Amino acid sequence: MTNYYRAAFALAFLLLAGCRTQSQTMSVPAVPTLSVVAAPELVHSAFDGDRAFADLTAQCALGVRPPGSLGHTQCLELIRQRLAPNVDKVVLQPFTYTDPARHVTLHLTNIIGIINPNAAKKVMLFTHWDTRPTADMDLDHKNQPIVGADDGASGTAAQLELARVFHAKRPAVGVILLFVDGEDWGPGEEKMYLGARYFAAHPGIYKPDYAILLDMIGKKDVTIYREGRSQDWQPELNAKVWKAAADLGYGANFPDSVKYTIGDDHVPFHEAGIPAIDLIDFDYAYWHTLGDTADKCSPQSLKAVGDVMAKVVGDEK
Repeated sequence: MTNYYRAAFALAFLLLAGCRTQSQTMSVPAVPTLSVVAAPELVHSAFDGDRAFADLTAQCALGVRPPGSLGHTQCLELIRQRLAPNVDKVVLQPFTYTDPARHVTLHLTNIIGIINPNAAKKVMLFTHWDTRPTADMDLDHKNQPIVGADDGASGTAAQLELARVFHAKRPAVGVILLFVDGEDWGPGEEKMYLGARYFAAHPGIYKPDYAILLDMIGKKDVTIYREGRSQDWQPELNAKVWKAAADLGYGANFPDSVKYTIGDDHVPFHEAGIPAIDLIDFDYAYWHTLGDTADKCSPQSLKAVGDVMAKVVGDEK
């Protein structure tokens, strides 16, 4: 993702890196055939940070997961298998994107999990499950793909655990858990948020009353400020989240002030008329670097965000 304050810095890296030519290939480590192990049965309705962290590390164990990689293919199946037992329906939304600079057509897939599909009111939580093909903020490795423990795996892990929570104790409203693809393709915003743009243009019967984006929410001692665009566009929805955090004693993880203004997956939703906010901890030294690995994340951070989301959704009528 991008933000106004780092735009010039990021642009300098991109100009140095240049674009891939047709002869260049993405470096993807060999990954053994995936055998998805079923998640343990839920024994209570509370969000389990350790189990969410296990889902985070399982994604990272696949290696890098940009579109077109083996890890990407395997991660799609991992998410589908772990999501399916805990929702009423899983819908795959395939689409393509052609990148003329890289001379490649990407085959992408949004994953949609639905709980209480016939409910009149629908709430959406969404995240991206792909990872960055270029470590453009890493001077020594800027053309290599990243593992994306926080930037990709953390939001996905939180939503998989929330599916288990909502399965054990059904909310009163419909819940849509959306995992978008192609968020981090890049470089440049015109080649990012691909899955969010596609869903926002083709929501069909899954258009929510509002949506909350979970992006980069797993780092140790997670600290999520109100994001600037979210506050401008949806102050009441922001207030709902921060009240839930305060009620649960997570005020230290959710400081009640605006810090960053971010370009992210919530922007295409807003432009399509879907109310959406962005929950993101952008104070992350390993953003778009090879250092974005599982050891930088924690079960406690996933639990803090997961508990708040469970309360927000659970309080809906």
